[in-house]
Amino acid sequence: MRTLHLLALIVAVSLSLALAACAGWPNLLPQAAPASAPLPLEDRPVPPALAPVPTPTPRPWSQTDNYLILGSDQRPGDGGWRTDSIILAAVDHAGQRVGLLSVPRDLYVDIPGIGETRINTADFLGEKNKYPGGGPALLRRVLTQTLGIDAPHYVRIKMQVFEELVDAFGGVTVTLPCPFLEAAPDGSSGTGLVEWSLPAGDVWLNGRDARRFATYRYYSNDFDRARRQQILLWALRERAFQIDLLSRLPQLWSAYQNSVQTDLGFADILRLAQIALRLRPENVHGLTFDFSLVESFTTESGAHVLRVRDPQALHAWLDTLFEAPPVKPAAAPDQACPPPRRRSLASVSSNDAAALSNTAEITSTTPTGAEPPTGDDAAASDASAPTTENAAP
Repeated sequence: MRTLHLLALIVAVSLSLALAACAGWPNLLPQAAPASAPLPLEDRPVPPALAPVPTPTPRPWSQTDNYLILGSDQRPGDGGWRTDSIILAAVDHAGQRVGLLSVPRDLYVDIPGIGETRINTADFLGEKNKYPGGGPALLRRVLTQTLGIDAPHYVRIKMQVFEELVDAFGGVTVTLPCPFLEAAPDGSSGTGLVEWSLPAGDVWLNGRDARRFATYRYYSNDFDRARRQQILLWALRERAFQIDLLSRLPQLWSAYQNSVQTDLGFADILRLAQIALRLRPENVHGLTFDFSLVESFTTESGAHVLRVRDPQALHAWLDTLFEAPPVKPAAAPDQACPPPRRRSLASVSSNDAAALSNTAEITSTTPTGAEPPTGDDAAASDASAPTTENAAP
């Protein structure tokens, strides 16, 4: 069973629980002052001659509340696991805005005490080596030194429960600007794969299809998958406002309790719920990496990774977070949709088999410059071509 890559679930669970709490105990949230009769005209204060100075707009990352959202493929008894979904969320409370940055799993970084390796191993290695504060603290340090972004709070989820959560929500509707085409595992197929498609517009997904949408990349790459995960994240937030969360709280709480770890307290979640209640789609922005910012690189051990081209240019791009397009795409494309990208299912299946044959456990003694791969990590990655890391969920 492969990684589920469901960052959407991470925030949605915490958010939905917060919203359920808000719905059940409205007195916990600030209430509007009761309306009073207007003052007589002669008693109204004279407005000042000078207009008030507007509040400066907070800069993303340095003047926002930042949260680290992690999705791991950890399972009971696993000797090693990866954090293949890494999202940084910047919350601008004053401006009622949220920005999301998806960090590529194959980004090649320097992990203190370990050396250069993929960023998706930092969380596990922090836990394995008993780094102060654990894996999230080590990953926080890596992101600070690599991207210049400090995220003092985290939410980590085990991805296995995603289908259960989406089904507990009664499904979710995503908005697609163009038709979507991917491949999905199918044991009855000669190649083990079958094409899977979704039309443009508003599309309803159950838990199984939501996992497919957020996970598979046979025909695409990790950058495209990151955009889909952001779309699903907003869709789950919208769904949370459409249903009676209190009636579904037992199912949601079960998934949350068994799969989510966080340093956020109940008061923190309530504070996030307050901005969630007021968020508008156009104020939720998303950034995803592309090859103008990173380049493919092959390590001495033969692993395909991504490394930053120009740190200065990267930091300038990160500052454009709130200028990025909204996470929720328009229902109709502004221009003609590109033709679907297809690959030979036979070659995809063959590549996946080769990837699965190269396995190695992540250890705490990974030498500098070496890779601690599990599954397909030793064989292929998004850095060079679309791969089948999520062939089997």
